[in-house]
Amino acid sequence: MAGSSHLRETDEQLQDMDILQALFEGAHQPILIKDDQSRFLYLNKKACDLIGMSPEHLLGRTGHEFLQKSDADPIRAIDSEVMATGQESLLEEEVTSRGGATRILVTHKRRALLPIGGTTKPVLIAVISDITKLRRAEQVLRASEEHYRSFVELHPQTPWVADATGDVIEVGPSWQHASGLDLHEALGRGWEKTIHPQDLPQVIEQWHAAVKNAAPFDMVYRIGPVKGRYRWFRNRAAPRLSEAGEVIRWYGLLEDVHDRQLTLKALQSSEQRLRQHRDRLEKTVEERTVEVQLKNVELDRLLQQERAINALQRRFVAMISHEFRTPLAVIDGAAQRLTRTKGEVTPQFLSDKCVQIKGAVVRMVELMESILAAGRIATGTIEIDKRPCSLSAVIEECIAHRMEISKEHNIRADLADLPAFQMVDGTALGRVFTNLLSNAVKYSPNSPEIDVKGWQQGPRVLITIRDSGIGIDSDDVPKLFEPYFRARSATGIAGTGIGLNIVKEIIELHGGSILVESELGRGTTFTLDLPFDEVLEAKTA
Repeated sequence: MAGSSHLRETDEQLQDMDILQALFEGAHQPILIKDDQSRFLYLNKKACDLIGMSPEHLLGRTGHEFLQKSDADPIRAIDSEVMATGQESLLEEEVTSRGGATRILVTHKRRALLPIGGTTKPVLIAVISDITKLRRAEQVLRASEEHYRSFVELHPQTPWVADATGDVIEVGPSWQHASGLDLHEALGRGWEKTIHPQDLPQVIEQWHAAVKNAAPFDMVYRIGPVKGRYRWFRNRAAPRLSEAGEVIRWYGLLEDVHDRQLTLKALQSSEQRLRQHRDRLEKTVEERTVEVQLKNVELDRLLQQERAINALQRRFVAMISHEFRTPLAVIDGAAQRLTRTKGEVTPQFLSDKCVQIKGAVVRMVELMESILAAGRIATGTIEIDKRPCSLSAVIEECIAHRMEISKEHNIRADLADLPAFQMVDGTALGRVFTNLLSNAVKYSPNSPEIDVKGWQQGPRVLITIRDSGIGIDSDDVPKLFEPYFRARSATGIAGTGIGLNIVKEIIELHGGSILVESELGRGTTFTLDLPFDEVLEAKTA
């Protein structure tokens, strides 16, 4: 039976330790529990680390067994008082560890009842805070404050401190000599009454601006105890900012610069003349430098432009030489057929050959017109001459001309909703529609139907030209109006790549825009958008 009772007591003690560990092991501070004899019943890990011993070496022992007697006796006395009276104790104590290191600890001790060994017993619970670093920091701060005070009192200049709003809260003793006022009279905004009346408005304005913008302050002005006996001082201040960027304090120095300022005033006249001369010289040099830089930039731009134009021209000349060969070959072939004909020449035969020759000539004329227009665009000499014009008549003339040389295509026109007259350059727009119709025919070899539609929509005039030809790859559509660009779908089809660029320039010179929608293999639609309000105003005028 005795053995069973001992086992139960051991189990209960283990359970008690588990409970205490669950309660205090995760605490952020050292915690220890003692019995009424000041023996350790429990210590969490932070308490063991603080003492420098493991729980196995501490449990059941008192502080006298590992602390110096001079340290252990006061601790034991306080433990006994708390256990006897039940009054809590908050004690700051300096303890020397076994290794000789001194620590400053704040210990909160109180009596409590805890279930231990199957019964409820009074115990002492101590929560310890190590404030060694805090106390040492306070000592350093006090030393720093004493150093600062000595510095302020002995400094030949006048140090001062202001709060975040710019009100002075502290000033050095030399302020009395500079202003003739007591130190407390400088606090807040009291310092303002010592400033020369002529300087005061500017000083207040600049100081307020510095406080508002958290910017350094640096100004020279006059301070005097008695009117007529002012002296020049230089006042400098800088803000101290928090981590969040907000001003905490302003720290400043007031320096007597009276003799220096008088010397500067004496030299001011001659220096002013010298500065004026220097400024005029610098301005002249700066102007010349800017002119040279602008000329260099312009020359570089022109050089790059010239190189780009030369490269485009070389490519263009090669393309044009190829394009001219095709209509010349058609003309030459038709002429040779006519020359070799020995028998009677039928009217149909002559008509076919004339159509071939005329189509080739038209193609050459279009190439020449495109070349001339591209040159005018490149040099910026293309002009738009707006006159009253029937846009539908211009389009119908271009359609008739195209049908005459492209008889295999059918161009349908719906132009009844266009205004009767408007102010446009009929010749330039004729070139636009000739180019667009030529492209519609050229890129629709197997789709003869082409639709042209025009109408007025409020202050705008819209014209669409739609074909069902080979279409344009979606990646090529954004670059379609660039000079000399040819879409991948146009490979093997004659063209220079300048026509659509000319079309876009002419439309934009009219104040309009051109939009293209295309799907590869499904055809292309060009939409022209021209302004009409301007036409009405021009016509009325």
